[in-house]
Amino acid sequence: MITIFCGEDSSAARTAFSNALKKYQATGAEIISISPASVLDIAHGLSSNLSLFSNQSIFCVENLEKQTFKKSTKAKKDTLYESLVRISADKTMQLIDFEEGKQARLLKLKDLAKVHESAPSTTIFKLTDECYPGNKITFIQSLKTVCETQDEMFVLIMLFRHVRNLVLALADASSAKLPPWQKYKIIAQAKKWEKQMLLHFYSGLIKIEIGAKTSANPYGIAKSLEILACHYL
Repeated sequence: MITIFCGEDSSAARTAFSNALKKYQATGAEIISISPASVLDIAHGLSSNLSLFSNQSIFCVENLEKQTFKKSTKAKKDTLYESLVRISADKTMQLIDFEEGKQARLLKLKDLAKVHESAPSTTIFKLTDECYPGNKITFIQSLKTVCETQDEMFVLIMLFRHVRNLVLALADASSAKLPPWQKYKIIAQAKKWEKQMLLHFYSGLIKIEIGAKTSANPYGIAKSLEILACHYL
């Protein structure tokens, strides 16, 4: 069997992944971390070599989908994919995979696995919708609420993606991948901004991200976002 933990909310997905492993461990199972390249070994009998001190082996891997594999055809068999098919059909095998920041619909293995997706909460989308000039107080209140339950870096990433879409909308360069309803919604929100102010806000988000990754920001992500909002909203 294959189980995948994924989702844009990587922090929540990793927590779910870790909790699942802890539950198996509590039942006496042996947790074995492997690399994506070692999946072939599982399919060829590694899982039958159980530890003397456990009743089951659970193999855990991260970002398996970064491996190169394709669905097999009659003309050409893909060795890795065929191995994954065998693992998914064998109830005596347990392979648990964590996919960093990946949506379930984008998984190549979604048809072979049981998928647990950690999607962003509705409060995140409420926060991004409230990001426009003249709405400072409401935005900051929502920001504080969201940061109580969500990882601050995740909040920054979601806000960064949304503001980037606003910038593209003002430049008439919206992504063709956006569904029509979302595209119209973003265009309407972008029109609430003066182009230069939006670019300054976007630049501020980039600086906050750099500061967070280099530990050069003394205020932290949430406080920095609040200060940025006070300047431009």
